[in-house]
Amino acid sequence: MTFELRLTIFIVVSALLILGYLAWVLWGPVKRFLYRHFTVRFYYPAVRQIALDHDFFLVNEFVGSLSGDNQFHIDHILIGEKYIYCIRDRYYPGTLLSDPEDEMWTFYSGKTKSVQIPNPVSVNRFRVERLCLLAPIDRAVIIPIVLVNNDCYYTPFEQDDASGYFLSLKQLSKFVNLKEAEDIAPLNALVAESLANDLSKMKSHDAK
Repeated sequence: MTFELRLTIFIVVSALLILGYLAWVLWGPVKRFLYRHFTVRFYYPAVRQIALDHDFFLVNEFVGSLSGDNQFHIDHILIGEKYIYCIRDRYYPGTLLSDPEDEMWTFYSGKTKSVQIPNPVSVNRFRVERLCLLAPIDRAVIIPIVLVNNDCYYTPFEQDDASGYFLSLKQLSKFVNLKEAEDIAPLNALVAESLANDLSKMKSHDAK
């Protein structure tokens, strides 16, 4: 093997090692940036897969507004056989001091840095209540869900159908399966399809 060939191999291997190290070092900040700015896009495949697996209706990035009111957003409205899941995507790369009764939660993104954020569970529940005023939906079959990243840490708290749930991406599919397995009457199939169409039309209208 000639000296020139050995030198070329050394340069190539060194360059690959440097690139690999930079990718390893930068992946964390890059991932946090992407998830923070494109949360809905990154969470969408998980929600869509559930809709495909169960043949559910799915309306994404719904925007609604009441007369004289500001617009409200629901990232995913998943219409199952027994329940309607209203999902809001959130990304919290840190720890939350969470209590469903508190108006504000404390979010720690580092060892000492903390910020106050509106209680995402109550915010999402408020959006669901506005949706019920906008569309003919029985509140009893709606389940509000705040969907968060798998590495989000939070103070455990009681959750139920009425107040809403705080779930990680990896919990969502199992949660939906358990709810759909409950021994209750299913939604009327024609009504569910009509609702999906109506919500899609509302969304399209508000987007104009």
